[in-house]
Amino acid sequence: MATRTRVSLEEFLAMPETEPPSELWDGEVVQKVAPSWNHATLTSYIIGELRTYLARSGEGQVVNELRHVERTEERVYLPHVSVMLAGRRPADPEERRQGPVESQPDIAIEILSPGDSAGRTLQRADFYLRVGVSLAWFIDPETRTLTAYRPGMQPTVHTEPETVDAKPVLADFTLDLTAMFAEMDA
Repeated sequence: MATRTRVSLEEFLAMPETEPPSELWDGEVVQKVAPSWNHATLTSYIIGELRTYLARSGEGQVVNELRHVERTEERVYLPHVSVMLAGRRPADPEERRQGPVESQPDIAIEILSPGDSAGRTLQRADFYLRVGVSLAWFIDPETRTLTAYRPGMQPTVHTEPETVDAKPVLADFTLDLTAMFAEMDA
């Protein structure tokens, strides 16, 4: 039986970046799954919808694959899509240029891959809420569902033809699941 080598946060941060990117979870280096066509399409669609909304509302900024570090739990993670409200993006230009950022997203969005286990997904959702993420969406292209996690609330599962809001983080943003999955199917 092989023994896993644990890596400290500082050792991980000193490592060269990988492609596909890696995360640090409980001392273990975990490589993110390379995105499929459906994954990339959903990510692009969501970013486009959020970018349009945020340009109009001025509430924040959307980014993809941004490395975040949570020092108290010694984790480095990369949500597929992150929203940071205005005034919360890193003020230090060097931190924005080099990363990873030391602030947590207000919204974290993950597109699930076929190999993602239910247990690992729940661990990730729990982690997001524990470190201060106000809204986490996990989108499953296979089941065509969006599961929303909010602090202090039970997760809610949404399917077509629902429209999902991003309250309390974004005042009026909604995501039309039928339109999103139609983009994936096109």
